Amino acid sequence: MHVNVNCRDLERSVAFYRDVLGLQPVTRTAPAEAQPGEAFGLESAQWDAWMMAGPQGFGAPVVDLLQWIVPEPVERDGGATVGFCRLRVGGGAYAVYADPDGTAVDLRPGPPGLTGVTVACSDPERSSEFYTGLLGLGDFVELVEGAGSGPRRANTLGIWRLAVATADIDADVAALAAAGVRCLSEPVEMSMGPGLPVLRFVLFPDPDGTMLELIERPAPSGQG
Repeated sequence: MHVNVNCRDLERSVAFYRDVLGLQPVTRTAPAEAQPGEAFGLESAQWDAWMMAGPQGFGAPVVDLLQWIVPEPVERDGGATVGFCRLRVGGGAYAVYADPDGTAVDLRPGPPGLTGVTVACSDPERSSEFYTGLLGLGDFVELVEGAGSGPRRANTLGIWRLAVATADIDADVAALAAAGVRCLSEPVEMSMGPGLPVLRFVLFPDPDGTMLELIERPAPSGQG
């Protein structure tokens, strides 16, 4: 569904992802006030964000470019060697970039838009079973070997979570529990901002503590 990239200055980062990588801002999520943040492991949560998409819009994965308001963004620990480490974006000749906050981006030939994310893990075989066997994410997630520090706070600059959509979040949470994966909280509802539906979601870690998210798709208008 999307990969969340935390930034310090949303306007500056939108310009980079638009002008350098060719992604376009399609939907803005900006809750009017702080909400309980336990789902993120925070006391409270408020943000301003743009969903940055390729030509297919939400028909393909997008980048959730997000500036934390409450709490304020914090720098990534320079010693962290596991977790999300780079985005893959199609649409140009091969090049390597760093976004304005230092997030690594590989631009590669192919259809325009977000094509994947690279995750450093301490045990590639174990992580392959998690991402491919359990979650079915296949080629979207590229695994590389790393070691060292574990999870970071939700408001840390850089890539923090990968979100996947579900039609039945409760069934999927039960399936995760059966596989020994414990979510950060029960599924919660949060406002996404004026004019947008309230979404129900939950976060859960990979074997190294790297965060993923299940978002329940809202029912079509007139249903549920």
